[in-house]
Amino acid sequence: MKKIALFFSALLAAVVCSAQLRTGSDIDSKTFVIGLDNYIVGEAGGLGFSIKNNAFKVEVLEETVSVAKGSQKVVLYKDGLKVPAAYDYSMPVLKGDFVVGVHDFTDDTLPELVIAVRDDAGNGIIAFILQYKDNKWISIGEIGAVKGNVNEIRVFRQTLTIKNQKTGALYTWTYKKNGFVFKASDKTASAANLL
Repeated sequence: MKKIALFFSALLAAVVCSAQLRTGSDIDSKTFVIGLDNYIVGEAGGLGFSIKNNAFKVEVLEETVSVAKGSQKVVLYKDGLKVPAAYDYSMPVLKGDFVVGVHDFTDDTLPELVIAVRDDAGNGIIAFILQYKDNKWISIGEIGAVKGNVNEIRVFRQTLTIKNQKTGALYTWTYKKNGFVFKASDKTASAANLL
């Protein structure tokens, strides 16, 4: 019995760890958001996905992110978020590489849209998590760190994690019922202190 329990513990640990490892496609694409279900990287490209029989096409062109449903096209990001914000602090505007992808943070089998930007110097990241609800896109989370040496976001289930490469501190945002809950390993009291 102990051997079976140890086997399943090892198997579970391997599955959990594998979600945090870079795959070959992650390395080839040079993504800085690890763990998204599907994504595009760079300053130009497109990504298709569907939510409740609605087909969407996201386009990234010249530091602008837009999403189209049929002939309706909405700009979601251009020098900052263009949809209602869920938080009261302002996200900084970063110029640099984009990762746009989908992932189910709310655990309802419907994907949320993630727009992440890393500044040109590679030491600041912001990400917006958008949900399609009532025929419009709303922000359910805005996360980021521009202070310190941060260069990637890890996604696993309902959690996003950013590591400060200089101090080793981990910052996590976990989706709980109506929003993301912030925790820090270095006792940072608020996510706003990272911006």
